[in-house]
Amino acid sequence: MHVRALALAALLAAGAARAAAPQPPVLSVTPDGEEAVVFSRTRDVCGRFDTPDAPARAVRTGSGVALFATHFDNRALRGPSLRALRPDCVITFAGAENPDPAAFSDRSWIAALWTHDGRVVHALVHNEHQGHRHPGQCPTRRYRDCWFNALTAAVSDDGGFSFRAATPGPALVAALPYTAAEMQGRPAGYYNPTGIVAHENALYFMAFASGREAQRHGNCLYRTEMISDPSAWRGFDGAAFSVRFANPYAPDAPRGEERARRVCAPVGAGRLQWPVTALVRHAPSGLFVAVMQGGPHRPAHAAPRPGVYVATSPDLLAWSAPEFVMAGIGHGRFRCGDPAPIAYPSLLDPDSDDPSFATVGDRPWLLFTRFNVPDCRITGNRDLVRIPVAIAPRGDAAGRR
Repeated sequence: MHVRALALAALLAAGAARAAAPQPPVLSVTPDGEEAVVFSRTRDVCGRFDTPDAPARAVRTGSGVALFATHFDNRALRGPSLRALRPDCVITFAGAENPDPAAFSDRSWIAALWTHDGRVVHALVHNEHQGHRHPGQCPTRRYRDCWFNALTAAVSDDGGFSFRAATPGPALVAALPYTAAEMQGRPAGYYNPTGIVAHENALYFMAFASGREAQRHGNCLYRTEMISDPSAWRGFDGAAFSVRFANPYAPDAPRGEERARRVCAPVGAGRLQWPVTALVRHAPSGLFVAVMQGGPHRPAHAAPRPGVYVATSPDLLAWSAPEFVMAGIGHGRFRCGDPAPIAYPSLLDPDSDDPSFATVGDRPWLLFTRFNVPDCRITGNRDLVRIPVAIAPRGDAAGRR
């Protein structure tokens, strides 16, 4: 048989196998109550960069609950429970604004939290090297042209009141095997780690990968059995968790074809259609829930509608098609006259018994940032909003509606 015919037959067989494979169970998430403002920019602000700029994450500590939905001046909301939080104006963590991209410590956002005991709190950090801010590092001097992103790790020994780098040096979790100078022209790297979840004696999270060089565009899945060691995280390669991420500035940094073995294979192709902003486990069903925001801005009748979506999985690898939750235009697509845009959706359950709020029941909250745009400009004027939602198998939810 001709080589092309063989390839076509293989593709058809693979398609038939996918079509015949059982689809993952589906959960529907439905708004089911009134909105409440968790953080108000006008009421609660502590400083210029005190505004919700990341999805909400929380942990239980010896002193109550700490919630982070932070900018690069990382502050927390604290209280006895998720229902009673107040702003804490102390900055718990900040990048060093180091101009050297090899330091992986320019501007840093605490983006995921995990604790076993409420005292030691591990964090995954979204670290942006913003080359346009550093003389001589960005020919165009445009933010997006010289945005090089990596994931690092931080740790707190005092219940989340202060964080430090998890290890001496970069505390690198994941980076592209290319330098910032090689990646100029558009944003590159791994972004916005989700919450951390437990599954089969290991911990997992997702992060979005830009499609650059050997790295394909999509949501990557990471696994570790030793969260105290940032280098112990492994990326999924399409068959196993074998990807050891490399520091592109190290003396033994990979070169040539070896770089292609130091990037991850995105999961949920065609299902996880947008960056996953939150990952939790629905305790009653045992299913994992990925939260996303996406959809076209116009025309309004186009499918899928712009808004918040969820997908579900029994094993973090096979995902359902996205299910619509609520409407919402992303801040990058906002036009004057549109409803106030939203961003960074997440799910947290105030009644979860998990110390890292990695599980939810049937009545959690959907939290998101709402941009206040009275003058039609996207600024730091933002609120963190929560709305109760109901989670049920799709048939049950459809029946209630």
